[in-house]
Amino acid sequence: MSLTRRQFLLRAGQAGGYGSAFVLMQSLGLLPVPEAVADSPLRLVDGKGTRAVILGGGIAGLVAAYELGKAGWSCTVLEARHRPGGRNWSIRNGTEVEFTDGTRQTCAFEPDHYFNAGPARLPSTHNTMLGYCHELGVALEVEVNSSRSAFMQSDKLNGGVPVAERRVVNDTRGHVSELLAKCIRKGALDEDMTDADRERMIEFLRQYGDLNPDLLFRGTQRSGFKIPPGADLQSPIPNDPLAMRELLDADLWLGTFVEEVPEWQATMFQPIGGMDRIPFAFASRLDSVIRYGAQVKRIRQSDSGVTIIYRESAGADQAADRTIEADYCICAMPLTVVRTLDADFSPQIRSILDTVQYDSAYKIAWEAPRFWEKESNIYGGISYLQQAVDLVWYPSARIFSEKGILIGGYSIEYLPAETSAASSLVRSDETYRSPARNGFTFGSLPNLQAKLDASRRSVELLHPGHGKDLANPIYISWGRIPYNLGSWISFDWNDQRALATLQSPDRRIYFAGDHTSHIVGWQEGAALSAHRVINQLGARIQSAG
Repeated sequence: MSLTRRQFLLRAGQAGGYGSAFVLMQSLGLLPVPEAVADSPLRLVDGKGTRAVILGGGIAGLVAAYELGKAGWSCTVLEARHRPGGRNWSIRNGTEVEFTDGTRQTCAFEPDHYFNAGPARLPSTHNTMLGYCHELGVALEVEVNSSRSAFMQSDKLNGGVPVAERRVVNDTRGHVSELLAKCIRKGALDEDMTDADRERMIEFLRQYGDLNPDLLFRGTQRSGFKIPPGADLQSPIPNDPLAMRELLDADLWLGTFVEEVPEWQATMFQPIGGMDRIPFAFASRLDSVIRYGAQVKRIRQSDSGVTIIYRESAGADQAADRTIEADYCICAMPLTVVRTLDADFSPQIRSILDTVQYDSAYKIAWEAPRFWEKESNIYGGISYLQQAVDLVWYPSARIFSEKGILIGGYSIEYLPAETSAASSLVRSDETYRSPARNGFTFGSLPNLQAKLDASRRSVELLHPGHGKDLANPIYISWGRIPYNLGSWISFDWNDQRALATLQSPDRRIYFAGDHTSHIVGWQEGAALSAHRVINQLGARIQSAG
């Protein structure tokens, strides 16, 4: 059966990744480039002292208070923790980590080391957050999100011995290019492809896969060398190509396609000294606007305003209920927390709160000497494995220093809506691809020590002999962090009608947060959601005259 050019290219994408199909389709003018649809620009309307109470001091709440304050609104932020930022949390020496089950950890890193337990990257496409960093004086540095020197490991590839990412990427391209070039040369596609198209595609595949003149893949210098170039008589010898069957069995495609995701493409950034430099910069401008240790308990609305009852905690033995009244309320807390409140929400909102699901992502951080730099020439980036802990993330900060903070695992470990991590694992067999399945396998481990052991094992697989060098671990499980109860709204929960409801006011309550955007899990989504609410409030008071 013949194939049209478009069908051929779509199959090329299925075989070789959508990166290869993208380039081919662009070269033939077959791929339409969608126009970006921008959010409505922020419009500040003079509030003339209109009162707004903002629930939650994460990025959405801070942005709302900051911008409304510029416009003459009288804002109060109620934040249950004793710090700003919400999920933007940088852990340092002495930081106490407490789970909802009472598990406690104390960070013992050396001074100046930090661990971004929540967001750790700022994409170059997230102009709103980058703009706030500039406006607030938050210094940034490059975050190296991808490195061809990082490793990939599967028990089904290369006898389980890790290989450099460049080998997996380029050997896959070579094998796929050879396969497609043979299809074209044999004339299987001639009926629906012109001679010019055939030659252009063959030349592209020759270059894309580094094929020899016979259109065969016999290895490539792009995959690195068994004997690298030097200054003696020995000629460099490229690595032998990895077998395509092993590459397919290894199923390491997430790592090979990571730079195809717009949010993960270079150049990425991070604040110097920790991601929490951003919320603390907002907080420094807001001064007395934020009330820390303020746990919201009750919300009531009337035709003229809202009344919030919250518990103010100044210490372990000092707590008192307080009341605050305002004209409007911006609710910027995770919905997993919002649903626990005594609030007179509409039936539509209450229905969403009853059914919404959040994922629980985990991270494990270790302090270690920088063996990955000294022995493997890895400076930032991420190694990928097919293990329970399937990711090791190398620090971009303070490269060449003696020690650094290594992330030994980051994934979704269970779905809070499930009764256990084990039930998430059973469900994942039908619903999720291997990265999530690996995370659920990790989540089903029986205790903290077993999880730390799994993390150490993955580092040891990548860097033999160095598992013993890992020290001072910190484990974060966002489903067990008070006032979060999840990392982000579940990617499996895709209810556009519910999103539209959350983006509309519930009488005098407006909802903000990345969960009310299409940029879930990113600070950009939180900031833009705050802008949307500010515009809605401005339009409302203007229409009221």
